[in-house]
Amino acid sequence: MAALDATPRASAGRDGEPAADEFDRLPPELPVPERPEPPVESAATTPAPAPAPAAATPPALQVVAAPEQDPAIVAMREELARMRRMMETQLEQLSIERLRGSPARAAVLDALTGYGCSESLAREVAAGIDPTLAPDQVHGPMHAALARLLPIVHGEPIEDGGVIALVGPTGAGKTTTAAKLAARFAARHRARDVALVTTDGQRAGALEQLQALGRRLGITVCEAQGPDGLQAALEQLQDYPLVLVDTTGHAPRDRAVFSQILWLRAAKRVRSLLVLPANAHPQDLGEVIRRYRPAKPDGVVLTKLDETCQPGSALSVLVRHELGLAYTAGGQQVPGDLEAADAHRLVQSLEKTRRAADNPLVTEDRHAVA
Repeated sequence: MAALDATPRASAGRDGEPAADEFDRLPPELPVPERPEPPVESAATTPAPAPAPAAATPPALQVVAAPEQDPAIVAMREELARMRRMMETQLEQLSIERLRGSPARAAVLDALTGYGCSESLAREVAAGIDPTLAPDQVHGPMHAALARLLPIVHGEPIEDGGVIALVGPTGAGKTTTAAKLAARFAARHRARDVALVTTDGQRAGALEQLQALGRRLGITVCEAQGPDGLQAALEQLQDYPLVLVDTTGHAPRDRAVFSQILWLRAAKRVRSLLVLPANAHPQDLGEVIRRYRPAKPDGVVLTKLDETCQPGSALSVLVRHELGLAYTAGGQQVPGDLEAADAHRLVQSLEKTRRAADNPLVTEDRHAVA
């Protein structure tokens, strides 16, 4: 039996027989006594075997509170962190001063700052510019260097087909972007090859907006409520080459974002595109990217480029987080105000945007009334 086999060897033998390990512990200078032969016992005199000892009950686990950190150690860590930040700031200032020693690189720093680019991106571009160039000759090399740093998605994600969910914060333009992408795909293929699904039942007019577009372009539009309703809608639309899902927008710290990401990861055949507004604060964009990073989006759709005078700030965020740009959008026209991301065209538009910001009357003729 397992209980008998588990009996320790250190226990005493039968009829007073010493255990085997007791012989091993005898001093070497003493004679080792002979092991006595066990007496022959009849079946009648054989005592009943002793019951197996009960298994020892494991001690209950107790939660031990972690010892409080020494206040002196905590203060020392905070002081070291402050010193590190101060040293990093001083090194950045020294780097900028050294770059500004060249008029060409100083011109690059000023131009990129005017585009809204971050200081780190501006320094990286300026460091690669020939310092012997004249300030009026730096725009070509500067634009080329900036274009090389922009992360661009090669090939349009919608051309791969399948199911693509548009995710992002509230007010990013997901519904309009879904309509533009659907119209773009329908113009290249057939209107019956693409379908739109909206899960945004909270925003007034979201479904009506897509339905009006669907009737105009001949695109199938349907509504889904909750994960179960969405899954049922996707099963009904599985024969469509492309299905675009317009999801509900949430604030970056909303707990619903986590549920949305869990659904995207569970639905293995669903890809995603992250929709970001170019006119948002860079720190807010970075927080959105951090929250949606576990969803592994195929790329970013940068919207509202016509609503910011410094689009370089949003581009700097994408460079810092190494997130590929798939599409750019500026305006409400469907599908005209949507383009596949092109680094060189995007960099060229930065200069036009800056000049338009310096002279806002130039753009008023688009909306002027005769």
